[in-house]
Amino acid sequence: MQITFKDREQELEQLGALLKRTACQLIVVFGRRRIGKTALLTRWTDQQSNTPTLYWVAHRTTSEVLLRSFSRAYTATHNPGGVEMHFSDWEAALEGLFASSQDRQVIAVIDEFPYLVQSVPALPSLLQKIWDRHQHTSRLVLVLCGSHYHMMQDELFSPKRPLYGRATATLLVEEIAPDKLHLFLPRYSQEQVVETFAVVGGVPKYLEMWDDRVPVLKNVQELILSPVTLFRHEAIFLIQDELTEPRTFLAILEALGAGFKTPKEIASLTGIAMGHVGKYLRTLLDLRIVRRIISGDVVNFENTRLTRYEIRDPFMRFYFQFIHRNPDLIEQNRVDRLMEIIKRNFASFVGTTGYEELARRQIVVLGDRDELPFQPEHVGRAWNRSVEIDVVAVDHAARCVLLGECKWTRSKVGPELLSDLRTRGEKLRRLNGYHKHYALFSKAGFTAPLLREADATAVMLFDGATLERR
Repeated sequence: MQITFKDREQELEQLGALLKRTACQLIVVFGRRRIGKTALLTRWTDQQSNTPTLYWVAHRTTSEVLLRSFSRAYTATHNPGGVEMHFSDWEAALEGLFASSQDRQVIAVIDEFPYLVQSVPALPSLLQKIWDRHQHTSRLVLVLCGSHYHMMQDELFSPKRPLYGRATATLLVEEIAPDKLHLFLPRYSQEQVVETFAVVGGVPKYLEMWDDRVPVLKNVQELILSPVTLFRHEAIFLIQDELTEPRTFLAILEALGAGFKTPKEIASLTGIAMGHVGKYLRTLLDLRIVRRIISGDVVNFENTRLTRYEIRDPFMRFYFQFIHRNPDLIEQNRVDRLMEIIKRNFASFVGTTGYEELARRQIVVLGDRDELPFQPEHVGRAWNRSVEIDVVAVDHAARCVLLGECKWTRSKVGPELLSDLRTRGEKLRRLNGYHKHYALFSKAGFTAPLLREADATAVMLFDGATLERR
């Protein structure tokens, strides 16, 4: 179990630092499903051996059943082995929580908080009233944890909701950082780690299920395409868990998976009215399922139409590109045929998703370390009707730009790639007059002629799946 926390040390330290405060606290912990929130909070509370801790998980059932369950958890914490407490209602239960921490610090974790709110709609108002009454006299550390982005944000961060402004700390649990994935996959080469990152990202649950004793595509076949693992219905479950009417959202994700990136293209493919597409995209943005991309050569990000959308979550991106588009093959259990499609397109998929993403992250890191010729204000990509650039780092104020190209191929790249990048860079008219720098990223490396030219012209080269700078 320890390996799960190799990249959670920062979160554990942040939570630990909060306990040094003596005031009453309301901590919000959220993040997508399978990301390891429960494991993180369990690890953190286990470390607090000298602090009374109540850890309770809500589930979908009635208010009465949940109240009995909470009463048992409260008794186990505050009167272990004694007579079981039975709270008469949720107001009494919350009052009991705050009263138990008048003279000492007490931790209370309510996991799956959205399920509790679904069963007890009045609970946020009750909690707000009791918080306002006791926050200055109690030392309770109350942690509300949940996976539903929409409900967590709506209940805790919306000005119209009773709990708005009450949170004293917020922790968004993110995916495992790409440079830590090898801790879950110690037998894999760096190339296989990049391939895995492209398919499932840094979700701990997925990585724990991944078998690094077999090739990546074997895992795809035996895990993702298997009818008996969580992967088969995972993407649909994640959507349905957040949205009560998911059909339109699924149609948009299917369009994005097929390579349609603009609202106009999405409207044309799905039949959704153009005026309504933006509303659905904003919801998907709020849920962190989709992300908005703006071309890096744009100076004013607030007023531009050079906007695209893509699926943010790596697994959902893989699912909607390969699996959701082939329902007949799935229903007929023609896994071998589907694997042929995946294998034929896999290198291209990894290159344009995982490898390019890692290349852009590498440029961000170098910029933060002042190891680039300038300090970029934006790192992303750029495009227009005639050209697209994989990696673009730009400082519009200094009129400097770095243009990069990624190649996830088995052949070394030569000078022709650099020449082509320079030519395409000139077609980004908004960057005319900018001082241009160039970078190439190649899994297979570079030919001798390109190495000589790069040395002579200060072109940055990043070699292999590790993206080591030459």
